[in-house]
Amino acid sequence: MEWKAILILDAPQDNSAKIAFELIQGLPVTIVINDKRKGLGYNLWYGIKHCGAEDEDVVCILDADDWLDKKAFAIVKKMYERTNCLVTYGSYIKLSKGRKTKVSRPYNSHDSVRTGKWHGSHLKTFKYKLWKHFPKEYLQYKGEWAEAASDRGLMYGIMEIAGLKNCRHIKEPIYYWRDNTPSKTNVRLQKKWDDIFRKMTVLKERY
Repeated sequence: MEWKAILILDAPQDNSAKIAFELIQGLPVTIVINDKRKGLGYNLWYGIKHCGAEDEDVVCILDADDWLDKKAFAIVKKMYERTNCLVTYGSYIKLSKGRKTKVSRPYNSHDSVRTGKWHGSHLKTFKYKLWKHFPKEYLQYKGEWAEAASDRGLMYGIMEIAGLKNCRHIKEPIYYWRDNTPSKTNVRLQKKWDDIFRKMTVLKERY
């Protein structure tokens, strides 16, 4: 399986860059280091836009402080080999709860991703061709890039573009979420941006 990764370090103030360069030796990973802090929304947009993917390539979103099960890519690959799979989402393990598994439920084809209960969680992946229909303004508000919940903003639109009939749920947890990080302290900011994304116009289904 061929793969490559873009690791974006958002103006780190510690030795993250040094450690990152040591860890990626011999791996197909490109490191981008911002001189000034750009924020979640911008970095998500930049990473996908500049990943060099082609239409049928699969984009995978992995937060820097989380990690994947060793068989994650094999499971995702198998799902995409099925008919009409354009997006995958699924279940994860919360490290703060003694590695408690969070099993999400699959969406029904008639559900509303943007207004209904959120189920499109980890591991989030999608075919790159969907990205061509995604407006970057859907990661912004009044010209400002999203400060939080940018992965939800992206997935609301991507799943609408794909159509839920083409989105596949992976029940087996293949993502480890380190939820005892500063995300615990910015709940209000997360909710603010999620509310903004939910109020945006539903994007047209393309497939």
